[in-house]
Amino acid sequence: EVTSDAQLLQTDNADNSTSFSETQISQVPNPGNDLSYIAQTAPGVVQNTQGGSGNFSAYGLPATSNLFTLNGQNENDPFLNLNNSGATNLLLGNNDVREATVVTNGYSGQYGTLAGANVNYVTKSGSNSFHGNALYWWNGSTLNANSYFNNQSGAPRPFDNANQWAASFGGPIKKNKTFFFVDTEGLRFVLPTST
Repeated sequence: EVTSDAQLLQTDNADNSTSFSETQISQVPNPGNDLSYIAQTAPGVVQNTQGGSGNFSAYGLPATSNLFTLNGQNENDPFLNLNNSGATNLLLGNNDVREATVVTNGYSGQYGTLAGANVNYVTKSGSNSFHGNALYWWNGSTLNANSYFNNQSGAPRPFDNANQWAASFGGPIKKNKTFFFVDTEGLRFVLPTST
C-alpha cells in the first residue's frame, strides 16, 4: 500500500501565494468590480487608507510597487504604475476572470519587475460547448442604514442607487480548433451630493 501526504513545508521557493477560483472571485463583495479588491484578502496586504496612489500595499511596500498581469502580460498603467481596473479604467471585469493569484512576496524568477504584490489574472475562454451567464446586482438606499452622524442630527437617510450588470457567452467556432468568448459589463451609480 502506497500513501502520500502533502508536504508541510514548501522547499522549492518562498513565494507566499493565495489563489482564487472563478466562484470565489464572483462571490467576494466587490462594489464597482475593481479586480484589485481581491488582493486585500491575501496575507500581508492592507487597504491603502493613507494618501498616495493605489488601493492596497503589501508588507509595507507602496502600491506603485505592485505588478498586475493578465494572461502573463503586464497590465499596469504606464503613468502611475498602478492597476488598469476599477471605475476609471474598466479594462477587465470580474465576470471575465477565471482565476486569480496574489503573490505577496514573489522573489522567484517568474515574478519579476516589481517588489510588491503580484496579482495575476487568467481570463475565461471558449470551449467545445456553449456556455454563458447573466448577472445583475442592485443596491439602493432602501437596503442601507442611515449613518450614525445623520441619526444624531436627525438628517434623513441619503439617496443612492447602484446598478451593475454582466453577461458572457462562449463556445466553439470549429470543434477542437477555434473558440470564441465575449463578455460585457456595466455600472451605473447615482450618488447625489449635498452642498
